[in-house]
Amino acid sequence: MEIPQELSAYLQIVEDGGVKHIACRKCGKRFFAIRDAARHLAEAHGMRAAARFYQT
Repeated sequence: MEIPQELSAYLQIVEDGGVKHIACRKCGKRFFAIRDAARHLAEAHGMRAAARFYQT
């Protein structure tokens, strides 16, 4: 699991009970996929640049 450079200031990898998650640095919410984390950044925190990581 790797976080794109453009999102690394807003997301981090955390491990809980041997399971890796992607966590939002602003609010702490955890995700399993970059796509879900990017959608959260765009919708909850207004980071429009994150939209390209979840749009198909």
